[in-house]
Amino acid sequence: MAAEVEKLMDVVPMSEAKAFLKARCNVPAVELSTYVGFATTLKGSEEVLRKTRASFPVMKALVSADGDARREILERMEIGAQIDTKDVASIRRRLAAAKLTAAEALTAENKRIVAAAARKRVKQAVSGFEAKMSAFSDELRLHFRKGQGDRVVVQAGLRHQAGRLLEEFESLFGRDQPPLASLRHMSPQYRIAHAHKMLGDIAAGRLSEIGPVQTSALQAVAGRARVSGDFRPKKPLADLASLSFRPRVLELCAGAGGLALGLERAGFEHVALIEFNKNAAATLRKNRPDWNVVEEDVRKVDFTGYRNRVDLLAGGLPCTPFTTVGEKKGKRDENDLLMEGVRAVREVEPKAFVFENVEGLLHARHSDYVATLLRKLSNAGYQTEIHRINTRDYGVAQDRSRIMIIGFRKDSAGIFRMPPRFPEMARNMGDVLADLMGANGWGGVGDWVRTMRERPEFDRSGEQIGVGALSDTIRGYQGSAQQGEARRALKNGVSYAPPAKAAPTNEEASKEGFVPGLTNRMRARLQDFPDDWEFVGGLGSVADQIGNAVAPAVGRAMGLALVSALKKWEIDWKAMMVSPNGRVRRWIVSPPPIMPEMAYPSEFEDAD
Repeated sequence: MAAEVEKLMDVVPMSEAKAFLKARCNVPAVELSTYVGFATTLKGSEEVLRKTRASFPVMKALVSADGDARREILERMEIGAQIDTKDVASIRRRLAAAKLTAAEALTAENKRIVAAAARKRVKQAVSGFEAKMSAFSDELRLHFRKGQGDRVVVQAGLRHQAGRLLEEFESLFGRDQPPLASLRHMSPQYRIAHAHKMLGDIAAGRLSEIGPVQTSALQAVAGRARVSGDFRPKKPLADLASLSFRPRVLELCAGAGGLALGLERAGFEHVALIEFNKNAAATLRKNRPDWNVVEEDVRKVDFTGYRNRVDLLAGGLPCTPFTTVGEKKGKRDENDLLMEGVRAVREVEPKAFVFENVEGLLHARHSDYVATLLRKLSNAGYQTEIHRINTRDYGVAQDRSRIMIIGFRKDSAGIFRMPPRFPEMARNMGDVLADLMGANGWGGVGDWVRTMRERPEFDRSGEQIGVGALSDTIRGYQGSAQQGEARRALKNGVSYAPPAKAAPTNEEASKEGFVPGLTNRMRARLQDFPDDWEFVGGLGSVADQIGNAVAPAVGRAMGLALVSALKKWEIDWKAMMVSPNGRVRRWIVSPPPIMPEMAYPSEFEDAD
């Protein structure tokens, strides 16, 4: 691991390498310094460390040790000594003490005693101050409740208490605090400065009335936090209908609405959807006339107007610069909008963001760019993670793996967990497309469905993951079959390029080498779009809209995971993911006709 980190630092600066390793490789920050420092401290000692089976904590201690201590410990290891972290600490202390004169050793011991006593005293002072601040904020809240209004008058006794607390505050945190306007809202520095200002204003009588904003500011330095009510559902969230309010989302590069539809199903309310392509924007308006669709280039949008109006910033930013089947230009591609996403994060300041992209972004050739991206997001005040997600784990008959770049504001970061997988929801391509494939009377549709049901599926390492054919990743328009497309079609049992204009007929099936093609409606269903979702544009435009979309099922799963972190709600995943709308689906059967054999089930409808 250390060797790979060293290679990475030969390509990018250390700060970018650390940011990349934290998000891309999930390497804990506490371990990074060890890997980074290994090359300058322990390189050449790998064989000794292997032979003695040195633990990671020991190597961490060796990296941070001075040269003399490290040499002695390695020499002991070479002759077979088993070293643990206590041994390392003991040797470091002994060697450090040996370098001191008698006077220096006594001075060091005295400093240690004084520092320990000071730490104990400060801890006691902080604990006492927190208790007093807690009691003071409780008294303010009690008066606020008695007032039965938005604000209450601050009494003289409370002003006197505030003055005494202000003296203690300044002895602990200092008298000079930066102006609030210069600090990021709700950052730790902002909370300290805000509490200092509130105490000063109350004590000086500049603030004659007080409300919930002031009480919450004072609670921030009382070692606790309170809210006026607990808005979390009493039971795990299993239905959106009971929610009186919904988190707000601003979506970039909304396309045909796959991610938007998924977030809507997860309970989000759209503030706006920004989409440059006129056909995709028309698709959004046609299906959701009440959505605020902004037909504009993301690069030309001023996002500051959305500040403090958005809980989540989302987007399926263009993946063509990083896809493995494209030109792979990366950051040099004019279609790359990842840095525009960073700009939007800075200007909107949402509580969280999620950007979808292809796995190719994580290839080694783009590591410096990813590191830059993560550093910029960190500088903007966000803690960022990168996760993989696959449509096949959420009831979609398609093997489509994507990455999600997820960030939470550092000053309000919730505990985010990726949505669980649902292998029991697995579906196969045959059952999903049976009615569409047989729409034009193709007599072989039954055999084709049976083949799709029985075909085993394997992951990239060759391990079988189930039975039932999954579609390959649905891509945008391909005007003609690419090299190897015929072999791919025979292997998968369907042809992807070019998109078929209609379902197969018996006449087409009679031709040698026939493989059924996928129409755009079939492709849309494989992307989890509902059949009543109407697309605007020609054959190629619609194919692009479908291929570039985030599957709504994935959008819904991610949305619920984000809701859980943002609102601190527990999700009843089984109930929420059982169907696209979180409700049990059932057949609605038409009244039987006079001839019983003519009875047939009508279309699916969602039950309340």
